[in-house]
This record gives sequence, structure tokens and C-alpha cells, in this order.
Amino acid sequence: MTRRAMLITLLALPSTAIAQDALAQVMAALAAIRESQARFVEEKDLPELDRPLTSRGTLSWRAPDRLEKHTSEPFEERLLVEGDRLLLERPDRGASQTVMLDTAADIRPLVEAIRATLAGDAATLRQYFQLDFSGDLARWRMVLTPLSARVLAAVQRIVIEGEAASVLVVETQGREGRSRLMATPLR
Repeated sequence: MTRRAMLITLLALPSTAIAQDALAQVMAALAAIRESQARFVEEKDLPELDRPLTSRGTLSWRAPDRLEKHTSEPFEERLLVEGDRLLLERPDRGASQTVMLDTAADIRPLVEAIRATLAGDAATLRQYFQLDFSGDLARWRMVLTPLSARVLAAVQRIVIEGEAASVLVVETQGREGRSRLMATPLR
């Protein structure tokens, strides 16, 4: 290793250690929240639409693994993940579909991006993503890049932003467009 490379490495160590420390603080704060609810507004930019598709509803989290997204506008839809089961319901169409996450290798990482974040489980996040973290407990940002080539073909990255133990923004960028969900915690 050249002297210059060694110096650069040594200078980078403190900031890496600080980022890891801040990540550990954020994960601990998130893990301490056993149950939460939030309102959400989600905007989806799709290439085939002239303007974003906006939806609204509520999100519910109950540790260790129950996540529910209930969309009320522009149509009713319920997405429930509990354990290894994902349930999608569209009451207006009388449609209901259940997927077992153990058999859905393309879907599980996308579920875990949110669920593992809410659980404060950095180990699970790292199982499915390259995790880049910045900020501190007051205001933080994670960029998740899928490790699986199949998932990466559909989703290039997921950006999650928050404050303390609250997730405020989840932005997914994929080949089919971009989705930005903004959450307002209900206290």
C-alpha cells in the first residue's frame, strides 16, 4: 500500500466509525418502537402517465414483523405482511392474493427494506442490500442497493429518510418509474 493510500484509509476510518455509530443509534431507536401508525401520501411517477399517480392511506407497524399499508384513495387496497405471508386485497374488485415470501425471492427484499428498517434490523438489511448510511439520530438517510441481480433489474435503489425513530420518506427508483411515499407519524 502506498503512503498516500494509507493516509486516505486512515483519514476515512473516523468518519466510517462515526457513521456506523450513528447507524447503530438509529437502529436501536427504531427497534425500541414496538408499534406505530402513520398517514401516508404516495406519488408514483410512471412513464406511461403524464402526471404522478397519488394515493393516500395509513401505515401500521407492530413488532416484530407485522406491516400493513391500507390505501384509501384513489381506491381501497390493503397490503399486509405478517411473518412470511404477504396478503394483497382489493375489496372493490373482490380480489385477494396471498404470497409466501419464502417462495418470492424477488419480493422479499422489497418487503424487508421497510420491515427490517422499522424493526431496527441492520443485519437483515445487509442480507439483501448494500447499505449506505448518512446523518445522525436527529436526521438520517439510508440508501439501499439490492444485492440480487434479479431485484436490481427492477429496483435500482431504495432511499429511506427519517428523524430519530420515525421513517418519514421511502423512495423507490426502478426501471418502471419512481415511487415516493411520505409518512406523517400519528402520535
